[in-house]
Amino acid sequence: MVDEKRFDYDKYIQERLREIDDLDERREAKVLLAEGLGRMMAWSEGRYAALEERVQRELEAPWRPFHTYTTIIGREDYDPINSFWAPLCMEDLQAGPGQGGRETVYLAADDAACRAFLQAGVVEAQDARTGQPVRLTVRRPSRYRACLEQLYALFSGNHVPWQTVHLGHLERFFDLFPEGEGDRETGTGSRRVYHFPEGRWDGCIRQGMVPLWNIRQIPVRSREFRMPCIDEAFYEHAFYLPEEKGQTDGYLAQAGDEILSIRYEKDKIVLKTRRDTLEDISVCRLCQAGPEPSAGYRYPVLTNHRPDSLAARYLQKSGRFLQTPAELGRKVQEFAGGYRMEMAGFEILEKAEKGFLSGDMNGFTGARVFTDDRRKVLLIRLRQAGGYEDGYLLGAQVRYMLSQLQMEFLEYRCMGVVE
Repeated sequence: MVDEKRFDYDKYIQERLREIDDLDERREAKVLLAEGLGRMMAWSEGRYAALEERVQRELEAPWRPFHTYTTIIGREDYDPINSFWAPLCMEDLQAGPGQGGRETVYLAADDAACRAFLQAGVVEAQDARTGQPVRLTVRRPSRYRACLEQLYALFSGNHVPWQTVHLGHLERFFDLFPEGEGDRETGTGSRRVYHFPEGRWDGCIRQGMVPLWNIRQIPVRSREFRMPCIDEAFYEHAFYLPEEKGQTDGYLAQAGDEILSIRYEKDKIVLKTRRDTLEDISVCRLCQAGPEPSAGYRYPVLTNHRPDSLAARYLQKSGRFLQTPAELGRKVQEFAGGYRMEMAGFEILEKAEKGFLSGDMNGFTGARVFTDDRRKVLLIRLRQAGGYEDGYLLGAQVRYMLSQLQMEFLEYRCMGVVE
């Protein structure tokens, strides 16, 4: 069937017509073949294309409009009119230390260095204006975790399959809090210069960086779109999508306890409730048009976007997952992103060993974790092809890959090692 579809009927007819020497016969043959059978072939091709489009539409991947992208940008380079990128937290755009003298820094280093930086607990710094020494405590930013928990709740409330958010950039942000009250007052409006023992982390600390992603909140007053149902017991509140909506953008409505159901239509979102009015709600838009270029936007982009295929959509639709070595190798290449990696092999182990990487990027979802997990370990051995300028994110890419695989291979603990 594939060969028949690719057959060029018009070209074949034109070549055969040249073989007819009699011009009158050639003219009659052209009318019969090109104008008669040609129209029938065109109709057949059109029907075949319509059938193929229908099959593609019925097997539409539910995650296609909901891919997430993350990157970082210098605060001074942030472009507020960029329609694709938006900050996770608006407070990060404020210059200078934040509440309580807090400063957020980005550590451009591998996973091991980030763990060592967090375990160090404190760092020494000096106020660039007064020269006064400052001692700071290292903590993970809780506001970014809150954003991820809110996003996961939106996915669950809208019945959209959850896909792992690539946390490679977010894991490298650290909050530094001054220990003393005097240190907090000193560091409220000036830049700090850090001093690390034995030169550790020199050249890795980035100050004034802001994390961005492709998600924006759109406020809407739902009472403006109130419409009663036929039975007069329920009300439907419709939120009409903006005209500039991209064909592939995804929308997630903030669903409260009073929302009974959420229905997506071509140009609107319909919320069903028992109340005739609703408080102001918000809708999150996940832009899918691709990163929009702006001056200074040069840092790596991390995403959970993966190549689309009819086989993957069919398996997702049927709820089945192939668990074969060939399928595992295909998924490794699918989740590798910009890093060329392939599966060198795999093995089943009784327990994990030191140095294995694990898929831990879904820890904030609240998934049940057994204290006595006796599942066997599915160890995936990966082979890297070539070096990369942003190689410090390689470990994060592997852990993202394992986090995605863990949602499919539930009977094992998915772990990996890069050879």
